[in-house]
Amino acid sequence: MSKRLTFYRLLARGGLLVILIGVLITYLVVVNTLPSQIYTEAQQEYLNYNYSRSIAQKAPILNIVQSDGQVAAAILPGQDSKVRATLAARYEEQDGVSVTVYDLDFYGEYQLTHTDPTTTTVELFFPFPGNLETLHNVSFLVDGAEPAAVNYTTSGINWQTMLAPNEAHELVITYKADGANSFTYGLPHNQRSNIDIVVTVLGLAGSEIPRNSLPATTNEAEENDEIFTWQYTGLIADRDIQLSLPSRLSFAQRVARLQDDFSILAGLAPFLICFFLVALFGLLRQSKAGLSPEAYLLIGCGLALFYPLLTFLSGLLDVTLAALLAFILIAGLLMVFLGRAVGWRKIWWRVSLLLIIFLGIFSLGMLTPWRGLLLTFGGLFLVGMFMLLNGRRWVAAEPDTSSSSLAGDIPELEPAPTTDEIPPALADEVLYCPYCARTLADDHNFCPGCGHDTSRLRRCTKCGRPQFIPAEDERVYCLSCGQVFG
Repeated sequence: MSKRLTFYRLLARGGLLVILIGVLITYLVVVNTLPSQIYTEAQQEYLNYNYSRSIAQKAPILNIVQSDGQVAAAILPGQDSKVRATLAARYEEQDGVSVTVYDLDFYGEYQLTHTDPTTTTVELFFPFPGNLETLHNVSFLVDGAEPAAVNYTTSGINWQTMLAPNEAHELVITYKADGANSFTYGLPHNQRSNIDIVVTVLGLAGSEIPRNSLPATTNEAEENDEIFTWQYTGLIADRDIQLSLPSRLSFAQRVARLQDDFSILAGLAPFLICFFLVALFGLLRQSKAGLSPEAYLLIGCGLALFYPLLTFLSGLLDVTLAALLAFILIAGLLMVFLGRAVGWRKIWWRVSLLLIIFLGIFSLGMLTPWRGLLLTFGGLFLVGMFMLLNGRRWVAAEPDTSSSSLAGDIPELEPAPTTDEIPPALADEVLYCPYCARTLADDHNFCPGCGHDTSRLRRCTKCGRPQFIPAEDERVYCLSCGQVFG
């Protein structure tokens, strides 16, 4: 019977260990290949197609045509350059995923002034974005009229002319096109210029200016319309103007957006789970309680499920709400299990603090910008908790030699315990199941390991020794002090 029981226990431990390792490996593989795991082929194709539709418009390029036909780059004076870009935005959904698309109406006004003392042939090139699907309503006006020598291609507008000294022209370029997700306007770098650029988003609110963009000078909102303005005088630009349109993410897109953070969690999960189980083992030993290896493996499986639960809840809820819900579910499950296994009284606040440190600070802290700070504080709380619990236990007692005068002095004997005082060492003696040797709490009536009735396991009221009292015996004496059990 004992060999069969041992075999079943080993089988259970092996099965739980395989499940734990399988969950961690599967989660790591799924997270590192998240887009291919959650997107269908049609969804991935649709998203890739729209990711490439972001419009990035560059400023005009001015070249000087030399007498031998060679072209040399020149600087287009940026004085009084004015750009108006209107984006009529909307959400577009296909195959269960959503993107933000817009119709662009572009208007650019530039001043061309020739300051050289000699007549010069110049070439102006206005480049169109290379990813435009539709390009229409294109016009190029010089002083209000279209010049005869202008050349239009899908690559851009090319115009060449002779400029006399101090000759100036006003250039106006307009076109319409379709784009998606974001809009960028490239400024002339490493030169001084005055810019007056306004980007208007119609139909959707919530557009954002990325950190690597030139900051806007003003931002106005009117219901679902927003107006972003960049007005600078004497600007020497080192960045371009960028605007990210709002998005309405589906379940799969929400999950995929956090792939980098979840990949970090997947790599840390095995170490955090092992560290948690070691810390839990130390806490239970300090509390004079214990769990079987199967229980520790089962707890590890519960912790491992916290990470995929957090990942896929983030596709349905905001990350903060998903993290809170995942923590409550997993922490509540583990607390109920440990409460039934070793009793609430001994472990509830200690295990709660462990869960907050490992699932909250160490795990959820990876999703915040303050990772290093939270890891440091979590480690400090963990070490501090063990220091408080074991401060007195690990202090070595110094021998008292003040009362001994002779080497042969006989030490004083401690007084025998009375019925009103039980020595602390005996009162705290651990109870063990007489059937399977499992550690028991004082309030356990049944063994959590084998299930046998342990209500007959009693402590002596005089000396505190635990003793098993058979039900058939009418009068039983303590084996330690001879006290009669009532």
